Amino acid sequence: MKRLFVIVLFLCLCLGEIQAVVCQDGRELLQRSLVGQQLPKFSIQKWVGKKTKMKGKFVLVDFWRIMGYPALRYTVPYQNDLAQKYKSHLQVVGCTCDDAVFVKWMIDPKIQYYSAIVSPWVFEEIFQIETWWPVSYLINPDGVVVWEGCVLKDMEDGRVTFALTEDMLKDFFEDYYKK
Repeated sequence: MKRLFVIVLFLCLCLGEIQAVVCQDGRELLQRSLVGQQLPKFSIQKWVGKKTKMKGKFVLVDFWRIMGYPALRYTVPYQNDLAQKYKSHLQVVGCTCDDAVFVKWMIDPKIQYYSAIVSPWVFEEIFQIETWWPVSYLINPDGVVVWEGCVLKDMEDGRVTFALTEDMLKDFFEDYYKK
């Protein structure tokens, strides 16, 4: 099992830079937009660690697969920071259809936000995600999707930029809570 993990990780590292070009704003990875709609309901098969209490908060749901490691090495630390910095307004939940053992083995970077295992059916049928690149949805406390795409915008020439910025998050919080 460890040998398979190492092989998959090696392939991801080798192929990662090619895939990074595809994810300019993440929209081309999604079959349909959910912005302005309720997030479709889906079942969590297993929580890896504690279960989150999402009521009354924004939730950033990040769908990822271990094969997306080239992006995860940047998005996970960023999302860890967001989860910590904005914990009064935001919960981050990583959802994967990979085995829970892979989530537990991920130590670099270590996921410090909530993690859940979902069926591959959730990726393919409910959200129609047809990529191993992480795709995320920001949901307001009413359950409405306000942003979607790849959190990672670009990783070029050693610079990393994010599509979902802290300024954007603050604007979403402010717009929601002032109504």
